Amino acid sequence: MDQAANLYESALSDFSHQDYDSAISKLHATLEISPEFEDAHEALAVILYHQKKYDDSVQAIQHWIRLNPHSIMARTNLSRCYVAKGMILEAEKEQAEARRLTWQAELKLKKQSAPPINPQELIERYKKVIALDPLDVLGYFSLGTTYMESGMKRDAADTFEKAVEINPKHSSSYLGFAQALTALGDNEKAKRIFRQGIRVSESQGDVMVQKKMEAHLKNLESF
Repeated sequence: MDQAANLYESALSDFSHQDYDSAISKLHATLEISPEFEDAHEALAVILYHQKKYDDSVQAIQHWIRLNPHSIMARTNLSRCYVAKGMILEAEKEQAEARRLTWQAELKLKKQSAPPINPQELIERYKKVIALDPLDVLGYFSLGTTYMESGMKRDAADTFEKAVEINPKHSSSYLGFAQALTALGDNEKAKRIFRQGIRVSESQGDVMVQKKMEAHLKNLESF
């Protein structure tokens, strides 16, 4: 695994220096050594996407999904590729599957008593995800959620705000953004964001998120 990990880190370094061919080659080599290295599958898919090699990216993601059918990020990345290829129905199907897997994971976490995780480790992990793909809305959403859970309300608000800038249709980021603003005492702006988020979630069919925002907005407006 050390050899695979070293190749992976070297590939990320090449990517950051815009040496895409070398990065892709090293990631293929990484996966030959360690076919179950999910981060390498994700990095390969993202780099191929940014190179506009959409068919190759789809193929890489399909390998990733065979490895882990429950990967939310794999489904999200596959949706992005399908959008780029003009396959809108397929993209919507994968985005819906990503949402379903997200809800499923949330329910599973509620039912299990997971061992404590160092929040700072999570923060650093999500920052690495964002560094790899600055347009990864789920990376920002996860980072914002971790900031919020750690009591870092201003960092949470700033991160959720970035998430909705990147993807104005990501309903859950509006919810997180408005909740962070409420925690900061900025109730008027929180109301505006809740209203925007409700419209977005309604258009996206995100019923659960919509109902949460409606309840929070009603509570704010009662004061």
